[in-house]
Amino acid sequence: MLVISWVISLYTLWQMVQMHEIVPGKQFDQYHELGQYAFGEKLGLYIVFPQQLTLAVRINIVYLVIRGKSLQRIYEMVCNDNCRFIRLTYFIVIVASVNFVLSHLPSFNSISVLSLAATVASIRYSAKYIYTTRDEL
Repeated sequence: MLVISWVISLYTLWQMVQMHEIVPGKQFDQYHELGQYAFGEKLGLYIVFPQQLTLAVRINIVYLVIRGKSLQRIYEMVCNDNCRFIRLTYFIVIVASVNFVLSHLPSFNSISVLSLAATVASIRYSAKYIYTTRDEL
């Protein structure tokens, strides 16, 4: 299913690139602009906006849970059974709070170094997790 969704995303991206300037002088840089061109001003938004909103909410939920689990795992590795148990919910709330603070920064350029560090940490954690659980898979 993941491969199918990736192929669909890649295909829609290719379509958007092909339709970037299908009307001379008018650039379609966002999906809702393409929807408005294809289906009209109101219907285009009614078709595209709910899908984009649903996708954004689902992706955000998945990322919050994954980051919360990662933070919980780091906490468990650092404590070495010397600390008390903290539920996953609290780690998700911590991550959501950090997201809330970062969302109020003026632009992504303000957090470019943090974004790079998070990417490297995510890749390292994923590699370590796969390496340590390869016998269970």
